[in-house]
Amino acid sequence: MERDWERLGRAYAKARTAAGLTQEQVAERLHVSRTPIQAIERGRQPNGKAFTKVTQTMRSYARLVGWTEASPDLILDGQEPEPATRPVSPAAESRSGLPPAIDRELRSGQTLDHTVVHLSGEGDDDDVRLVVVLKGAEGMSEEEIDRRYEQWRRARRQVQALAGEPDTPQEP
Repeated sequence: MERDWERLGRAYAKARTAAGLTQEQVAERLHVSRTPIQAIERGRQPNGKAFTKVTQTMRSYARLVGWTEASPDLILDGQEPEPATRPVSPAAESRSGLPPAIDRELRSGQTLDHTVVHLSGEGDDDDVRLVVVLKGAEGMSEEEIDRRYEQWRRARRQVQALAGEPDTPQEP
């Protein structure tokens, strides 16, 4: 039986879009360039030849969109992808109020820092907040964490300036 690599590519693109991700975001999270992501979604290697096997990048991409690592093989064989975890029930989703893509992001990687910026002015009846969670990939080196945290420290000043807040770190 011929394996349908283009069907697999369409399934990845659909799952990525449903998760609210761009190809660039997928590439960044998988620590690859955008080229292999484009190739996977096209169903052809960057050189135009057909794929011959499921790659580790494809398996990582499967995990990122909420599938098991076996899902690419299932799709290639004409079946449906297998969810990595039980789908969130509509009742549970409505309790959290978070879209599945945001919930998935909050559960993935390691939390490096966070901040809450109150955007409402003094005396406002409503309390509007901007919540920023800094996430890093699992297994990041201390040097990489330090470098990313320094980038975040500079960006946090700009985020806090939205509400006129001083540059004070929030307690975890």
